[in-house]
This record gives sequence, C-alpha cells and structure tokens, in this order.
Amino acid sequence: LAFVTWPSFRAIRNLSDEIYEQRTQLEGLYLRGQVLKQTLKEFEEVKPKVGALSSIYVKRGDELTFIKALERVAASHGVTQEIRLGATAPKQTDNRLPFQLEAKGPLKSVLAYLGGLEAIDYYVNVDTIRLSSSTNASDQAPRAAKTSSGISITLQATAYRTP
Repeated sequence: LAFVTWPSFRAIRNLSDEIYEQRTQLEGLYLRGQVLKQTLKEFEEVKPKVGALSSIYVKRGDELTFIKALERVAASHGVTQEIRLGATAPKQTDNRLPFQLEAKGPLKSVLAYLGGLEAIDYYVNVDTIRLSSSTNASDQAPRAAKTSSGISITLQATAYRTP
C-alpha cells in the first residue's frame, strides 16, 4: 500500500506546490495591473496641467520674449534695468539660461520690481542678490552734500529652456 500511495502523495504535493507558485504569480500580476491602472488614472488627472507647466520655460529660440517680459516688469515699476545673458555654447544640451539683471531706482520701486519679477510667467531661479545704495553726488563731495537716489540691485539668476 505504501508503494502505491507514496508516488500519488508526492505527485499531489508537487501539484500543490505548483498551484501555490502560480497563485502567487497571479497575485503579483494582479497587483501590478492595479498599480498600472492607478498610474494611468493619475496621469490622466495630471495631463491637463502639463501644458501650464511647459509654459513656464523659455522656448528655445524665443529668448527675446523672455527678455521683453523682464523689460516690461522694469518699465512698469519705474526702474532702470540692464540685462546680461550668460554665454552658452551653440550645441549645448543644457537647458539653463543664465543671466544677470542690474536695476536701479527708488527703494519702493525696486522692491515692487522684485515682486514683479516673482510674478512673471517664467520659472527663474535666483542664485545671488546684491543690494547697494546709489548716490547722485561724486565721492569727492562732502558726506552731507550727498543725496540718496535709491538703491542698486544685482541679480544672478537662471531661467530654463523647454526640455
């Protein structure tokens, strides 16, 4: 009896192990399918926002529009501004657009100008800000004769091109 039942028992045990492995694999596939469904659902929710995200980048070859936006901010706040774009290699794959802004004007105007820069529709990362007072009189004139004309601000910043 043992010679007859033992091979049958071993075959049933092997079948049970195979069934367990297949069940585990199916559960794994089911979970991955659920994750995929959730990912697709989240992607569909985010998809309309991608257009808004791409609009914060400077389009390659359309840097002039970005510069005009900076000039409008300076003009609207009564600040004189000088823009210096960083040099980039023609075939550079880097999407960064480094630049420097120098602005001068009354304190309130320069502060409003900074707020205006923050509100422009481009993503700009400011690396360095330098503030200094500017005067109308020459350095040789007595201190009492110097009149304050406001402040000067220098920003080292980076904008980003469309990837």
